[in-house]
Amino acid sequence: MYSARKAMRLAAVGVATVGLVVSMNASATAAGEHTVRPTAGEWGGGWNDQRDVSIREKPSTTARKVGTLKKGTVVKCWVSGCSAVDGGNYKCTSTSPTENRWHEVRWNGKKAYAATSCLEWGRVE
Repeated sequence: MYSARKAMRLAAVGVATVGLVVSMNASATAAGEHTVRPTAGEWGGGWNDQRDVSIREKPSTTARKVGTLKKGTVVKCWVSGCSAVDGGNYKCTSTSPTENRWHEVRWNGKKAYAATSCLEWGRVE
């Protein structure tokens, strides 16, 4: 009985969460915020609508910065499937947890790195 009650509570929380996300997305669109909507294509890109993201020569915040992925733009992965590697630690924001995963991306025809947690990843053309 206890397990069934717990499962029902978890289901209710899940439904409420989905409703909140849908509501937040509708509000953001209504407010005129720019949202990148990758179209169907190969799994292979990252984007961020929150802020600019540094692109690095190696997977570390101390590596040379080779560019900046501007807010609302897309960067393609270096290889299909978007491989990620361990590297130096970073935080996306001052309140974010520390992370160390980096995605290999294509930047000006060369392999570079973007902080995995600072971008959304998915299918892009």
